[in-house]
Amino acid sequence: MRILSVTTMRNEGPYILEWLAHHIGAGVSDFLVYSNDCEDGTDEMLALLDRAGILTHVPQVLKPGKSIQWQALQAAWKHDVRKDVDWVLVSDVDEFLNIHVGNHGIADLLDAVPEKTDAVVIPWRLFGHNGRRSFDDEPVTQQFTASIPGDALYPPAASFFKTLFRAKGPFNQLGVHRPKQKPPEKAGLPVMVDGSGDRLPWEFAATPQRISLYDISNGRSLVEMNHYAIRSAAAFLIKRARGLPNRSGKKVDLSYWVERNFNTEENTSIHVMSDATQGALDRLRAVPGVAELHDRAVQWHKNKFEELVLDPDEHMLLARMLIAGSSEIPPRDMERQLVHWYQLANGLPGIL
Repeated sequence: MRILSVTTMRNEGPYILEWLAHHIGAGVSDFLVYSNDCEDGTDEMLALLDRAGILTHVPQVLKPGKSIQWQALQAAWKHDVRKDVDWVLVSDVDEFLNIHVGNHGIADLLDAVPEKTDAVVIPWRLFGHNGRRSFDDEPVTQQFTASIPGDALYPPAASFFKTLFRAKGPFNQLGVHRPKQKPPEKAGLPVMVDGSGDRLPWEFAATPQRISLYDISNGRSLVEMNHYAIRSAAAFLIKRARGLPNRSGKKVDLSYWVERNFNTEENTSIHVMSDATQGALDRLRAVPGVAELHDRAVQWHKNKFEELVLDPDEHMLLARMLIAGSSEIPPRDMERQLVHWYQLANGLPGIL
């Protein structure tokens, strides 16, 4: 069985090896990676790993009119690698599969869901900065071990998800959160299950624009997606300088930090996957030149933070982030009221 991971990268050099190793350990067989405008050597490392047969690297040039990520996803759907695999997952380098069943591999997950499943909808779990201020060359999954509760309803991102889907299923294009679907009159509706393997209602499958599980499901006993969207305070400033891959107009600012910096509960469940990750990481670092490129990228990020923190605006943001501290989950009735207002404000009644 071949599992494909599709992603885009820009200035992700320090994080590449751990992320690849984690997903190799989980059973991903193929990686299709698009890079753009890299300054920290990300593209050089990807090219080296491509030559070593670890992944397929596609350098990308932005074309006007659409986000760089959407351009990559459209190209990836047409790529020969995508046409030859069994299952596909679109995710970013700050997202880590956290599989709770069997030996914690994708094969175990797929064995645990109904046989005719077309897509496994994997709920996000937001992880905060865990009190870490500096940029450190340590595994993300070891540094950031505090998360939002699994039953949180607000902020909206608490109920977002990613999708592992059958490549030959009723889909006709990749998407950031879920794949685009063929017309139901031609292919029917996909069989979609939640992170506990329970079938999601037909209304969810019939609403392909829905990217939230709010009031539909909180199933995550088999799998969830750890989302390290902010990492440390220093890493956040560097991410802000880079921008978001799919929404260039969305600000990476204090509100972004506050809506994702939840350190409510200690959560080390992903550490059961560490042995498989470490074995794959050792193999990756043994590829000639990889360790050196990793170290160069780490130094670039440290230098970038030292540059950013001297900018008065960036320094002010950093100070406000640290003063704000960890975010708190509102009481349940307030969560629901906030979601309701969010839906009305954004014209999304019923399809958060």
